[in-house]
Amino acid sequence: MRPRSGDLVLARVTRLGHHRHIEQPNGRRAVLHLDDEIIVTYGDRYATDQFESRVPDSLGRTELVASGGIASHVISRSQAVHTATQILPVGLIGDDRGRPLNVMDFALDPVVPTRTRPPTIAVLGTAMNSGKTTTVRYLVNGLSRVGIRAGAAKATGTGSGNDYWCMLDAGAHRMLDFTDVGFSSTYRQPLSQLERKFRELVDHLTYSGSLVNLVEVADGIYQDETSRLLDSAVFHDLIDGVIFAAPDAMGATAGISHLQQLGYNTLAVSGMLTRSPLAAHEAEKATHLPVLKIEQLRDVTISAPLLGVPYSPAGQWPEEKPKDAAGNAAASGRSRNKRYLVHYAGTAPTATATAAGTR
Repeated sequence: MRPRSGDLVLARVTRLGHHRHIEQPNGRRAVLHLDDEIIVTYGDRYATDQFESRVPDSLGRTELVASGGIASHVISRSQAVHTATQILPVGLIGDDRGRPLNVMDFALDPVVPTRTRPPTIAVLGTAMNSGKTTTVRYLVNGLSRVGIRAGAAKATGTGSGNDYWCMLDAGAHRMLDFTDVGFSSTYRQPLSQLERKFRELVDHLTYSGSLVNLVEVADGIYQDETSRLLDSAVFHDLIDGVIFAAPDAMGATAGISHLQQLGYNTLAVSGMLTRSPLAAHEAEKATHLPVLKIEQLRDVTISAPLLGVPYSPAGQWPEEKPKDAAGNAAASGRSRNKRYLVHYAGTAPTATATAAGTR
């Protein structure tokens, strides 16, 4: 049988490599041991500092390529990491009819917001680890501390709970990522699917009553999915402004120039370069944009006007309840939402399909 991206699989750890932990549904990182049985999901991976991998053609021996629980066959790896942890699939996880379960089976249903979409800001960067997640996290934290409902989403990437949990810890009003709309990984997904799921994420944030939507796009702007999204009319239509994270002034200047040529409203520069006052000064001079350090991202008197969010020191904002298409008040949550893809079965001889998801 040929597995599909998103299929859940029970596998046994046969050799420990780079990933020696796996995320449990509650976010705890469980230590892996030889012969542990784990439930993971197939998916392609694109990570310049780790692996490029593809969903294999069969249920044969493969690798664990992300601690979030992605089974995939490694095509190439960075010399900065060890070889991948080896796993041996036991079989796909199926429902009571024997049909293989897929992450898409647990996707949120689309919603149609009846309120106007709030300012929606994309956070992009030069590459992995340029400071995108940190940028969103401190914006969320500053806004939430004064009562501004900041919704956050990660539109692309490979399933992993790190970003999800840190946004909740920062005070996000609503946090979603691509796994919530059915992807274990967005690598090599068709543009039409990426556009549709991106719109669904933004709709869910809007529907939840957020006053600003902050959307992180993984990897760098030259990564294939990110590049195609930036050229997409759907992405243009849903994004009101961009903050760009970079490790140095040259990267910031090149990225801002590229985004402006594509017609985006560039708002500010952030990221790793802000650790160096000299690099920040160079970037500010070259881009003619504010370069925001962590403390400035967290300062609502700076972030709110930058993002186009109404801000009152008295903390008075209208309480707008989310409604569905029929005008009914929305439910407060969704119990069958899954999180996270990976389930640690320890050394137990069997695993159950119920592991496919609650958060």
